[in-house]
Amino acid sequence: MKYLDYYQILKKDSFIENIIREQLTGQKKQIKPGERIFLEKDRILLIDRGALVLCSGNTFLRSFKTNDYLHAIDPQKDQGDRKILLEAMEHTILREYCAQEFLQFLEQKQLLSNFFLQELEKAQKWSYMQANRIIISTEERVISVLQELVERFGKEVAHGKVILPKWIKIVTLAKLSGCSRNMASRSIQYLKKQGILTQEKSLWEINEKALANLYY
Repeated sequence: MKYLDYYQILKKDSFIENIIREQLTGQKKQIKPGERIFLEKDRILLIDRGALVLCSGNTFLRSFKTNDYLHAIDPQKDQGDRKILLEAMEHTILREYCAQEFLQFLEQKQLLSNFFLQELEKAQKWSYMQANRIIISTEERVISVLQELVERFGKEVAHGKVILPKWIKIVTLAKLSGCSRNMASRSIQYLKKQGILTQEKSLWEINEKALANLYY
């Protein structure tokens, strides 16, 4: 079997995450919605359940979901006092590991290269989306962020229809898009008029294919 074929199987089955949970002891933490924590240097977090966002003041920079890793590994030891701030969007359970022990464990299991490839793939995808959002209009940027949230957090309820968790609201969308609430609200109203988004109680239900085809 080719290496990349093997890697795709590991990724699809969450093999690395499952073996880490089963065999590597970490500190389990629970974070309440709205609670903020700092990610310390040379620590790695693995999300068991829930959602976190990377914060910069009142702006949200990036979202993380179940089975995502968060890390602040600094081989050059030059981070200084810079800390990574995270906020829980819903009740979140995670595991915290010492980075050195974590990486040594994966090396022993011959999974270290797969872990790095997986993280590189995620980082490249996110960097591409961020670079693209610089050159598009604000309205398109809001839609782009919503498309990402649907891909990452959407739960299929019918053919072609997904619902988003209740923490995804206009204010959340605005913070992730780097725009005003009014602009995010106008984008949502546009989607409602187009029949792409409907609202059931506090949840957004979205036609995934129609949303994906906007601006493409």
